[in-house]
Amino acid sequence: MKNKLNISILSLVTISLLSFGGSAMASTYEGKLTTGVVENTGTINGTVITSPIANPATETYTSAQSVSLTAEGSTSIRYTTDGTTPTCSTGNTYSGPISVSSTQTIKAIACYDDSHYSSVSSYTYTINIPANNPVTGNGVVPSSGGGNSGTQTPPPAAPSNGDITKDGKIDIMDFSVMMSQWGKTGTGLSADLNNDGKIDIFDFSMLMANWIKL
Repeated sequence: MKNKLNISILSLVTISLLSFGGSAMASTYEGKLTTGVVENTGTINGTVITSPIANPATETYTSAQSVSLTAEGSTSIRYTTDGTTPTCSTGNTYSGPISVSSTQTIKAIACYDDSHYSSVSSYTYTINIPANNPVTGNGVVPSSGGGNSGTQTPPPAAPSNGDITKDGKIDIMDFSVMMSQWGKTGTGLSADLNNDGKIDIFDFSMLMANWIKL
């Protein structure tokens, strides 16, 4: 009867350890076994060795992130951000959230008592911070002589472009167009002979200087 009880307990321990699966392992160096002969119950107490878990999850972000590492039951966590593989004697000792402001890979290992340690976990964060769109103007170039400042720059010598109507001569037709635009300001005015954004006496002077000229 005693041999059957030992076999049953051993089978229970084996099945319990295998049920963890994956990379998690139940430590045997500090586990305790209660047979439950009296109370007919059995429990296993121990430490499960797991790799560090990072939070938040790895994905693409549009802002800097603060990454935390956890490994329940571990005595310390070591990590690197330079691509090297950490060990329980190399790398940075984790003491608080890790700031990630650009694309970066964090490798981490959990360290336990009696020189036990986990496998190395790797977390890559892609940081794409959008650049600020440059502020552009409205494209309107302020006129250089259309204000009411009281002073104006004298016009340059009369050019040969006084032909407002583009008919090959400067005559009453050009004068009529100028009068129809007289006093107007802005861009694209055909009678603005000095290109100052305003139809005024300076444009008239240029027109007169080229009067009847071909």
